[in-house]
Amino acid sequence: MSLKLFRHYKGLIRRWYRKNFHKEWEVVEHGLYFFQEFADIYNDSINDIETADLFFKDFMGQTGGWVIVDFLDSDNWDCIRKVDVDKQNGLIWFYWQIPSGDPLEEKMRKMVFPFGYYGMCLKFDNIRFLKGKRNRCFGIIVNGYTIQNKDVEKFAKHGNWKVKATDAKSSFFSTSLVREKNGVFQHWRFMNTPISSFWIIPKRLNIHPQDSEKLLYMYGVEKCENNLKIAYNNAKKLNKASTEEQRKKIKASAHDMRTVAESLFKLIVCFYQKELPQKGYNYKVRDYNLSMLGDLAVPLKNTIFIQDIERSRINEITTIANDLSHDSGNPVRFEDLTTLFDDITYFIEDFESRIMRKGHEVIVKHSDKPSPHDFVKANYRRFCFIDEINENVHKTNGKISFKIKTQIGTFVNLFGNNGEEVLCCDGYIRNTKEAGIDILKVWDRSEVIALLDKMHQKVTAICDAKGYDTEAYSLGISFEAKLKKEGTPSHLFTEKEIEGLMRNANDEYNNKLVIDEDGYAHIIQNPLLGVLYPVSQETWCAGNMYVGRNSSLSDLHDSYVLCMHLWLAYLETGQYMYDDYYVSDDGLDKIIEKVKKCY
Repeated sequence: MSLKLFRHYKGLIRRWYRKNFHKEWEVVEHGLYFFQEFADIYNDSINDIETADLFFKDFMGQTGGWVIVDFLDSDNWDCIRKVDVDKQNGLIWFYWQIPSGDPLEEKMRKMVFPFGYYGMCLKFDNIRFLKGKRNRCFGIIVNGYTIQNKDVEKFAKHGNWKVKATDAKSSFFSTSLVREKNGVFQHWRFMNTPISSFWIIPKRLNIHPQDSEKLLYMYGVEKCENNLKIAYNNAKKLNKASTEEQRKKIKASAHDMRTVAESLFKLIVCFYQKELPQKGYNYKVRDYNLSMLGDLAVPLKNTIFIQDIERSRINEITTIANDLSHDSGNPVRFEDLTTLFDDITYFIEDFESRIMRKGHEVIVKHSDKPSPHDFVKANYRRFCFIDEINENVHKTNGKISFKIKTQIGTFVNLFGNNGEEVLCCDGYIRNTKEAGIDILKVWDRSEVIALLDKMHQKVTAICDAKGYDTEAYSLGISFEAKLKKEGTPSHLFTEKEIEGLMRNANDEYNNKLVIDEDGYAHIIQNPLLGVLYPVSQETWCAGNMYVGRNSSLSDLHDSYVLCMHLWLAYLETGQYMYDDYYVSDDGLDKIIEKVKKCY
């Protein structure tokens, strides 16, 4: 039996077992189990529209559409109402709103959404089931092809619809239009780039919108990285080939690498879509399939990659790619292909670090001093933080502990399994896959905050002493604390307690509701510290009357219900829980009952 067939039957057995022995499982509460079933049954990927049609019928039948759809441009849906597959044109139509049949509900809806139908359409390429730790599926990406504006209108008019309005400027990834037939109006968003710009995830995945955006970008850059390695490896074994055969293979690999460079640079332009117009470059999505490597190099050199070494490498990529992939008449050498590989790899790694720094950017200005990134990447394992540990870490037990994770330059690969870089008791950073390491545990939140600050100060001092510029550049290393449940809480927060906290909070500041390891609720004014509590929810932005003496406290009950769901998840998993999507209070009594059993 093949591995694919084995996994297919494994998925079907998993589903049978769930339906017969875990009847209480619901897609909102246990969405990851449902997603794992799909990944097993459909073998991690779907590449033809016939199977895609079968999958979406299965998907809607099993989940009812109760999932989250997250987009790169920060938009999101809280459900999928309907999926239609047009196999003739290769299109998939996702509806996130359709008429309910209730006149009163429709009247209320139209106050916010004036049209009866809202949805998204893409030209199908493939479906990928994304895997995380322990090879578990945590998301589904649907990839599409470029759709030009003339084809958008053609697809929208199919079936005797009339296009009433079109907007191709408000989103980098899509063209929106309104169409009408027999008095029925529909609002459609056509995804018109092949950039993986949205994904489907379970409602309880607890991914912050900013992290969701980073993961989508990382998925795109990892595709570039994999394709680059494939192209390079195809040309490496040339010793026994004839000279003409070597020449053909090098040129073929160079062409593939050129395509990778174009895809990467388009992804970077997409990432900086808001900044580029401010610097005089208006890159339009309608130009996606028309923009070649040279077209992309100019705005990137003049706005994003302004250091001499960066500009030089972009010029080198353009020159070598043109020489090798076209009939330039110049010599075809494997050494040039290696240079091309190294240059593109440089920008892949740089872009990965930029993705992870988003939201924590350091303003880059011209400096005569070099960036510390390469130095830190080469020497971070030599840094010793034992003095900082001895000075700040004293507590030896508690109901929660923290380990210090380290991020070096590039994003930790969630789609692989390379271990984690962590701080150990001897003060050095080591990988969790190394044998015999003693990972440091910190048992106090204030001690963690102090230790992280001192570690950052030490790396800054080391880089300053070596002559690197730590003001114009980020350090190329970051530290974060990851919490773990260690003991049983003594208290269970109540809605009344949260009401008191919200009423007494100051609306002049940003406020975040958190639950500590003992089960007490708090409101904190530094949202970044939310990750140091077992449970946190979306920040209430200052001045919006979510909290305070004059607030209606409209979020009170929803916040209490959400925190109770997250608290149960924390008690069951021992891991940090965050969400910004309110959930129904149906079955709240059962949730509280399960929570109390964990005490």
